[in-house]
Amino acid sequence: MNAIGLALMLMLLFALPSDTTMFVRTLGGVENDYAACIQQTADGGYIIVGQTDSFGNGSRRNADAWIINLDSLGITRWEKTFGEAEKRDGALSVDKTTDGGFIVAGAMIPYGTDYPSIWIAKFDADGDSLWTRILKGSIVSSANAIRQTIDGGYILAGRGEENLLKLDSRGNREWGLRFGRSLFSVDQTPDGGFVAAGDSTYQQLEWDYIPALSLIKVDDRGDMEWSNPLGDAFIGSANCIRQTDDGGYILAGDSIHLISDFEHTHSFMVMKLGADGGREWQYYYDTFSNGASVEQTADGGYIAAGNMVDADHGLDFLLVRLDGEGNLQWTKTYGRDGGWEYASAIRQTADRGFIVAGQTDSEGAGRYDMWIMKLDANGNGPGPVGIAERDFNALDGFSLSQSYPNPTLKAASFRFTLPRSYFVTLAIYDMLGKKCATVLQEQRPAGDSVTEWPVNELPAGLYFYRLEAGPFTRTRKFIVR
Repeated sequence: MNAIGLALMLMLLFALPSDTTMFVRTLGGVENDYAACIQQTADGGYIIVGQTDSFGNGSRRNADAWIINLDSLGITRWEKTFGEAEKRDGALSVDKTTDGGFIVAGAMIPYGTDYPSIWIAKFDADGDSLWTRILKGSIVSSANAIRQTIDGGYILAGRGEENLLKLDSRGNREWGLRFGRSLFSVDQTPDGGFVAAGDSTYQQLEWDYIPALSLIKVDDRGDMEWSNPLGDAFIGSANCIRQTDDGGYILAGDSIHLISDFEHTHSFMVMKLGADGGREWQYYYDTFSNGASVEQTADGGYIAAGNMVDADHGLDFLLVRLDGEGNLQWTKTYGRDGGWEYASAIRQTADRGFIVAGQTDSEGAGRYDMWIMKLDANGNGPGPVGIAERDFNALDGFSLSQSYPNPTLKAASFRFTLPRSYFVTLAIYDMLGKKCATVLQEQRPAGDSVTEWPVNELPAGLYFYRLEAGPFTRTRKFIVR
């Protein structure tokens, strides 16, 4: 090839559009419609499962299970509903199977009963049902997560008399056990065993309960290898756990801090565990947030999705991108102030972007609609979808980050960014607004600044830190354990 031909070829290559496809879709009718789980399919499309009050036999407060297949551009190929009239049914988890089809699990109220039972169904790539299993129990039962296993069978985690179940390739029970109150996530380990996570009742309240995080590792026969390595009273809930490339695990959920016997707060949590379940590092977001889903990314880092309370006391999607050591790379929120947007699941896609599934009451046709967002590798969408960097104003260049670690026992690191040099005051306040300490009072240069401060003089509880710099003021929360 001559030099001119080579130059033309390079020009054409660099002129090609990006391979990253982005879209935002709402799916639903006039009633409530929810997304629980999403997976990318082998052809670049997506399979979504959840619940619908709008279609099939669904009605207000009596949903049908709902399965939707989208193509790579977010266009619906097919959808199916399953359930009886006046019964509440739902699909809560989906996994791709080696034959190109799908395994779906959730809860159904079968004819003649008044309580939910575990529902499992196998589908081909076109959504045609191959077989269905209803696993009835004497107590309320549901399947929160299902994965295909290396032997062609399935592992199921949920709630019921047996909440960790191994099934064969036709959905027949091989073994089962009960652990904790409810298991929300399960994954197979390289040794053929399984790791599962969820919660159990730590403290029963009159109107609610405070959960304690539950973790269990079993072998391929269901015999326990270890349980709750973080302690039986680690207050919180694990909503997702996945095997990592180094033989450990990544976990997302809630960390709960007790303020009093009647009040507690939730914080978005991502935790890296070793092969024995021991904690290696953890990341906490702000209070009044929770983690729903996490997975390791192709570069060895992590992407997690959850939810946070916005300025007008609604909920927004929250995405957190961490590197392999748990260091924050970026956070993004999506939603409208005062609206309720709830993220259920996130996956990295083949183009190294992300697909996020949840629901919104700010967009769409009805009360709640499924909200599906295909984002690029930096969490950017195709247009204005309420995306905002947390505590960062691009026009003024001023930001105050979440203190680290949070919650903390001994010391906290406070990081902020200034557009130019200012005299800075950083002070700590309790929940009643009383100043507890002054961390910083000095001139700081433009750019990033960080200061360390011991917190051991403060009693355990929820506090606020307030930064004042020239015309700028920001306040955030942190927890002392």
